[in-house]
Amino acid sequence: MSALAGTTINKAGNAVDGNGTIIGRIAEGDAKTLVGKKVDGQGQIWDNAGNVVGRCELVFGEDTSPEGPFAGFEGLQINKDETVTTPSGDIIGRITEGDIKKLLGHGVEEDGSIIDKNGNQIGMAERWEPEEKERRVNPMSGMRVNKEGEVRDENGDLVGKLTDGNLGHCVGQEINDNGDVVDVDGNKIGECTLLENIDEETYEGPTEEELEEAAQREKEREIAEKMGGICQQTLERVQPVCKQIKEHMDKADRTPKDELDEDELVNNVKPLIEEAGRILQECNGSLRGLDPDGKIAAQAKGRQGTGEATPEEHRLAECLKDITTNVVTTVDDAKKKLNDMPHAKKKLNPLWGLMTQPLFQILAAVGLLLAGVLGLVGQLLNALGLGGLVNGLLGGLGVNKLLGAFGLGGDDKKKDKKKGGNPISSLPIVGGMLGGGGK
Repeated sequence: MSALAGTTINKAGNAVDGNGTIIGRIAEGDAKTLVGKKVDGQGQIWDNAGNVVGRCELVFGEDTSPEGPFAGFEGLQINKDETVTTPSGDIIGRITEGDIKKLLGHGVEEDGSIIDKNGNQIGMAERWEPEEKERRVNPMSGMRVNKEGEVRDENGDLVGKLTDGNLGHCVGQEINDNGDVVDVDGNKIGECTLLENIDEETYEGPTEEELEEAAQREKEREIAEKMGGICQQTLERVQPVCKQIKEHMDKADRTPKDELDEDELVNNVKPLIEEAGRILQECNGSLRGLDPDGKIAAQAKGRQGTGEATPEEHRLAECLKDITTNVVTTVDDAKKKLNDMPHAKKKLNPLWGLMTQPLFQILAAVGLLLAGVLGLVGQLLNALGLGGLVNGLLGGLGVNKLLGAFGLGGDDKKKDKKKGGNPISSLPIVGGMLGGGGK
């Protein structure tokens, strides 16, 4: 039993020596409360207060080889930054072999191997903890980097600074539990350090160019937040109107032709189209009201989008995607059903522009100030398979440059990319927003 002297109880309930070799195992006591406790030469387990709280027995005839580096850990996670963390977020390892894209979602074995569902080894991890962990911003999770490269708490007190990463890209982005600045997809784009751990003599701080870019990004973030609020209210108002139009069209489509009253259909749907058009026009007016004198748009003209998209810009893009989806699918579905209703088609088809034209103006108004958001909207629409539908409906308005900014157009996108600047500003219908006298 003297071989047990000085061993320690691990999470698996084994008594191991300094090399990790298993010498014994718990015979009495609760393994969960005994982890880390020491064992004496008689097999007794002691707590810090000097009490015997359990007993060990020797292991005979069993595999007593040292345990793997991740023994005792469960639910380990592999992250995009190639770290291995516990469920509570503590970094305990890093990837040494394998493609991180293929490793995400898989667990880490006791010996550090990463196995796919077929039992094949696709990567390896090693035990590791970042040396600078205690120097990084840790309790500042959920906070953001401001345009000066600072991190402030809920009281406005300065608690840290951006010490790695481009300020223009990091401004407005959130900080996770490890002090990393991450984009909306969770990718690391910078690091923040606690103020007390910053060496002011070597800390260079952001450059004038970075400060200028960050100030612009902060302004864009604020604009995106305001636009998001306006568009969210619009979505909540226009969505039920589009639903009513669809219900009327579905009911008419199910009705036998000899029983269908097309005048009744027109009387039901026409005021709904007009109501949806009013809602969308009000949204357009509110968006333009954010820049009544065109100064912000004039500054944006000729300038490409900067840095990573902020959470506010992503939320705005999601909302614009939902508004666009509701309008274009409602109009497209109704037009298809009206093909078998000649009288109603003649009365209603000229009215769909009341919905599609203000939709274009809304997108153009956003594109004037935040051209990059349109690219995000285009990606979301393409992911839903709606890119061609939007191109078909809005393309009829002659807005190829707008569709190019979406990534839904053709050659105009390439031409505008070569020219640089904001393709939206060259559209005649929105020229007036820039004070350019457009129609």
